[in-house]
Amino acid sequence: MGGYGLVGAQAARLLRRRNPGLRLLIGGRNPDRARELAASLGASAVAVDASRPRPLASLPERPAAILAAVSDGDDHLVTDAMRHGIPVADIHRASNADVLDVCVAAAREQPTAAVLLSGSWFAGLAALMTAAVVRELGGAADRVDIVVLASSDDQVGPDSWGFGERLAWPYYPMREGRRRPVQPMTDPRRVRCADGAVRPAALVGTLEQTTVPVTLGVPTVQTRMALQSPASLRALVGLKRSGTLRALARPALRGVRAALLERPGAGDFAGLTVTARGLGRTARVDLLDPRGQAHLSAVGATWAAEQALGAQLPAGVSYPEQSARPKADFDLLRQAHVQVRLTGFTEEF
Repeated sequence: MGGYGLVGAQAARLLRRRNPGLRLLIGGRNPDRARELAASLGASAVAVDASRPRPLASLPERPAAILAAVSDGDDHLVTDAMRHGIPVADIHRASNADVLDVCVAAAREQPTAAVLLSGSWFAGLAALMTAAVVRELGGAADRVDIVVLASSDDQVGPDSWGFGERLAWPYYPMREGRRRPVQPMTDPRRVRCADGAVRPAALVGTLEQTTVPVTLGVPTVQTRMALQSPASLRALVGLKRSGTLRALARPALRGVRAALLERPGAGDFAGLTVTARGLGRTARVDLLDPRGQAHLSAVGATWAAEQALGAQLPAGVSYPEQSARPKADFDLLRQAHVQVRLTGFTEEF
């Protein structure tokens, strides 16, 4: 679903490259936009509208699994998959409210297939790398610090405002074992990024901060965002402090919002740094992708799709860090030409 979007199209190509015999259906509300890509991959373009109550009814046959790379704001797609016992991996849900809605729906539907919520940063890669560093410390991490390196010059899709909108409102991460409300784009401090440069980075709300403290037992998980241009980050912090980000949510300011926060660039590199500390040790993973954040998200989406297709995931709701296999996960990243650097690891990967 959404397989012809910026992330979805790259995920479809990666899936085809890794699974030459896999039968792919590329779906969305506008299948005409998918036909050229589908033809190049030996796939089929199908019409599926997630805004309708029973979106899967339009499919010609029952799929083996669904990768949801599209907004499912009314939960029609994930609920339809639950009712039909179809495994689904959703990379688009990143807020507490979105995940809560699915968990409540799962309690009602009692799904017999997997519901993988892979909406942490880079379509679950932040959660997977967190699992790798926590495991390296024997599961005894006291805290995990995550730094995402992004660029205002990178390519973004039409759903980029979804992230910008979340910057206007508080989120509820775990700090020392307790949920605390935190405002995004606050507490800027200088951090080392995946490319080795030191930049200012500010707090942001992400799904792994909600799930990892519970799934992996880490008392404190903190995610920050750095932009390649420090001036761009300072501007974003200023928009937050002035209340402009919240004001931009008004429908009347759609044009201003698009001009400020939804401008696609020509492309830039992206990175991720995840550091775990505990028992006097530190373990760190750095990822650097010269193809940018959309490609890095497509790698995470490919991982999620392959998990949904496999037989490893349990029925019901789960999160990427619960299915992490660091050696295989690092191999997937390197095969996709993502640079992986490990620090403080005793095992050779």
